[in-house]
Amino acid sequence: MMEYRKFAPPTPLIPYVRYFWTLDNRGDAMGYHAFTTIADGLPGLIFQQLTAGRAQQQGYELPTCYLYGQSIQPSTIIIPSDFRAVGVYFYPNALQSIFGLPAFELTDQCLAIDTLDGKIGASLIEQLMNAPTADTQIGALADYLHQRIVKNVVSLDAEAVYASRMLVDSGGRIQLRELRKELRISERSFQRKFQQAIGISPKLFSRICQFQAAMQHIREGRPLKFTDLALAHGYADQSHFIRTFQAFVGCSPRQFAHAFKEQLPNFPHLIR
Repeated sequence: MMEYRKFAPPTPLIPYVRYFWTLDNRGDAMGYHAFTTIADGLPGLIFQQLTAGRAQQQGYELPTCYLYGQSIQPSTIIIPSDFRAVGVYFYPNALQSIFGLPAFELTDQCLAIDTLDGKIGASLIEQLMNAPTADTQIGALADYLHQRIVKNVVSLDAEAVYASRMLVDSGGRIQLRELRKELRISERSFQRKFQQAIGISPKLFSRICQFQAAMQHIREGRPLKFTDLALAHGYADQSHFIRTFQAFVGCSPRQFAHAFKEQLPNFPHLIR
């Protein structure tokens, strides 16, 4: 049975990290689980500790520890059943503000930590592999991220950070032209800033925020028909919401409810 735990970041990381998480499953070493990625507007970092085998995404082996950017296209991750995963959910601008990377370079991509950081990354992986508890592993990740923040020389794009937070807080309902007007920047500059700091266009990020607000409604178990849910979150009608759901999840809401279980937010696993 899978066990999911969520951990608050230490104080210095609060502006950068939403939370740390662990997902443990002790199962048949010969079995596997299938997870689907869902667009959530957030980059992240994952360390996977497996008894046997390797995790794969769309047929490619995943690194032991990797950084990933905005996930737009739903994809399938196959992982051996006996595993522990330790992860970090960042705020949308983290690839720039922590790692100094142009965020668009990792959209729908991942990067091995030891490729990104050489010996320091390899040392982190060794610490994570040898750590006796999940708490110790999270401490090692927190120390690594803090060192990264201190070393990062790329300036924070305050306008992109502010705009992304406004879009998240409004569930994608705030008008982009109003944000541009408030920030006094052109549409072209707005697009460029978002691509660099967040990894995708403002319009796509807004769509993801709107979708995630509706998904949170579903997660909280608040009863609403799909028509009412769609209208409550600014969709023109039920069909519009269902098309968006299929684009970001890869199936309809009804299929999702019957075939998936979501213990780790935005990484549901197939149950049938």
